[in-house]
Amino acid sequence: MSSRRLFGDADAANSFVALLLLAAIAVAFAPARALAQPPGTDGGSGMALPSGGWYSGLSLGRSQLGIRDTLLPLTGATLSNLSGEDSSGAYKFYGGYQFNRNVALEGGYADFGKFDARREIMVPVYGSMPGNVRAGSFYLGAVGIVPLPNRFSLFGKLGTGYTTGTASLWTSGVVPVLLTPTDLGLKRSEWSSKYGLGASYEMSSKLGLRFEYERINSFGDGRLGESNVGVWTLGLTKRY
Repeated sequence: MSSRRLFGDADAANSFVALLLLAAIAVAFAPARALAQPPGTDGGSGMALPSGGWYSGLSLGRSQLGIRDTLLPLTGATLSNLSGEDSSGAYKFYGGYQFNRNVALEGGYADFGKFDARREIMVPVYGSMPGNVRAGSFYLGAVGIVPLPNRFSLFGKLGTGYTTGTASLWTSGVVPVLLTPTDLGLKRSEWSSKYGLGASYEMSSKLGLRFEYERINSFGDGRLGESNVGVWTLGLTKRY
């Protein structure tokens, strides 16, 4: 079986670069105005901006997983091909503590969803092996915040996540005769680096909207499919 990448994440990477450029432009032009406002207010409505305390939230979105065509391996198959989907619905719960207007510590759990795949075997027997991969991660990281006028802010994240991927599979035809214990043990858990970038809007002193892109680097292995996981989410944050 080939080791080429079957599902790429180039689109997610390009989208991340575009968001990074937009954020850089916003940071370049906005802070001078923001810093000119009275401390603790956005200068537009006069509403106090978040300067510390606990918060939690829920976000929904889409994830993209790039995996190699070694997924759903069959040791005895000498000729086969793999097809599948590289995106899925995703959600996450998170919580953290904001120390001041610019720094927070955040942790949570993200479910990247389920990615369907199917391996068709031609030699030495004919049959198919459909399955799916589920992935999720517990994570913890630092958050850097840049307040902007009119209740907006930009933020960046850097941290780590304990990510687990599990593959489930089924068989048809005479494929079961090719299966080995190694083929069935498709589960991988490991620590991976994580970073993200996003923007938020404070609807009130207690509720805010958050839009962000996050990326888990080098998750998985040669059998499960080593790749990056990219996640776009939109969520609601509550402050206490």
